[in-house]
Amino acid sequence: MLNCKEADDPVCTHTMCDEIEEELLANAMKHGIEIHGYTEETSKEEVSKILDHFRNPIKSS
Repeated sequence: MLNCKEADDPVCTHTMCDEIEEELLANAMKHGIEIHGYTEETSKEEVSKILDHFRNPIKSS
């Protein structure tokens, strides 16, 4: 489970759930593109730069 606010977004409280980490991160990238205005390229760049940052708030449900 990953929540935007726990990934340091000051406003968004969207929560994503998935059983496989790669799918969860893919859903996070899709959310970033659709809601936060990233492009596919900038989303991939951001995730690759701060992958550990995104992994830290992932929680088992």
